[in-house]
Amino acid sequence: MHHFTPNGGISGVLVLAESHVSIHTWPERAYAALDLFMCGDADPYRALPVLRAAFRPTTVTLSENKRGLIP
Repeated sequence: MHHFTPNGGISGVLVLAESHVSIHTWPERAYAALDLFMCGDADPYRALPVLRAAFRPTTVTLSENKRGLIP
C-alpha cells in the first residue's frame, strides 16, 4: 500500500495464490479504480456487494476482461 500526500490518495495491491486485487484512488476527484483478477472457480462478482457497502459509490462502471482463455 502506498499513500500519497497531500491529497490522501492510495495505491495498493493484494496478491493471492491465483488472484489479485488492486486499488488506486484520487480523492480530489472522488474516484477509485479497482481491479479484481481471479482464476479457477472464484467469482469476482461476489465481491461487488461488499465493495459497494464499503465505498458507497454514487456510480459504478464495470468491465470484464477474460484473460488466458483456452478455446
